[in-house]
Amino acid sequence: MNAPESPRLPKNYRIVYDVIKSAGHGVHFTMNEVFLQAKRRQPRIGFSTVYRGIARLRDIGCIDEIDLPGSDSAVYELKGAPHAHFRCERCGRVEDVPYQLPPRTIATLSARSGATIASAVVALRGTCRNCR
Repeated sequence: MNAPESPRLPKNYRIVYDVIKSAGHGVHFTMNEVFLQAKRRQPRIGFSTVYRGIARLRDIGCIDEIDLPGSDSAVYELKGAPHAHFRCERCGRVEDVPYQLPPRTIATLSARSGATIASAVVALRGTCRNCR
């Protein structure tokens, strides 16, 4: 699902969205990184405002929150086509991986468990090419 082109947002939430959007697809921010970038644009913005802005943007479908094992377990990125994520266990870098679980696999898992699976997240860990 693609992000809405121009969501109506309060000024400070718009700054948070613009930080993430200007980086483009494939760039993953921690909460603190978004805060630092937003603070450069609006020195009076507070961490809790950025936190609430990220939650709102996630809830309305403008950004994705990706939970990955590591020191900063959640990273945020602009909403885009489905894909997996890889986190290097040495440097912590997060990269997009062009992969998604096949719909048939999700349907099979749903049937086996009796649950309705709304989405699937694939998170991979290992050592990146630069750290090998």
